[in-house]
Amino acid sequence: MEVSSFELIYKPQSPVGAADRVLQGYFLNITNLEDVELRFSLSFVTSSVSDPDRSLFNNTVAFVDTANSNNTSASLSGGLTSSVFTLNPTITIAPNETAKVALLPSDPFPVAVLPANFEARGYVRLRLPANIRFSFPGGITFEPQLDRPARVLLTPQNRATYLDANGVINDQTQSSLPTASGGALAEITPETGFVFRPPLIAESLREIPNLDSLDLSERDIATMLAVLPASGVDFKDINAALKEAGIGMALESRKT
Repeated sequence: MEVSSFELIYKPQSPVGAADRVLQGYFLNITNLEDVELRFSLSFVTSSVSDPDRSLFNNTVAFVDTANSNNTSASLSGGLTSSVFTLNPTITIAPNETAKVALLPSDPFPVAVLPANFEARGYVRLRLPANIRFSFPGGITFEPQLDRPARVLLTPQNRATYLDANGVINDQTQSSLPTASGGALAEITPETGFVFRPPLIAESLREIPNLDSLDLSERDIATMLAVLPASGVDFKDINAALKEAGIGMALESRKT
């Protein structure tokens, strides 16, 4: 589901005349209202850009704070021209616990490198990815975390610090952002499950519901591909099945 917009800034408050420099980050509280532990995937979706001062690539730091873990470092996947940057690792939240996620500009830092002019904006997507279960020789099973939508409370915020020309903090502000649903209470539909059986890859691909819209993470795809060589399946058969399923990729064997 889409949570809210986001905007990261490290630049002058005004493009004209003397002005404080604004350092603005994005913060999101996620409260798990269910009686079971849930694992969430958070992505930041932007326009694809080539300007290194307008991309999230190598320009952010991220932290996840939970009741039992204080400001655990996280990172974003993706490259300079990517349009989707996913937080790694996923966010595990215990029953009735609230996690806080913070995404902040990290480059250009420190203040000594002024003048800086960084900004990036887009929207935030929250997913409830399927859990992976290994069942060799049967294959890999992707299981929904719940058999119904998960109830969560979502509170997104902008937090800004204002620095003068000498890097001294003049002021700080925080403001709540409107959620895409219009309310803090949301329901996230668990991602669908399926069984990936390497010996029967063509049949497995046909059985995956809504294949075109299936939102598999890089971790999910890597896990599926990693078991293929050991399964004894011919790559020619795999590539034929991928083509038949409309997946624009092919595999080849290389010595390392």
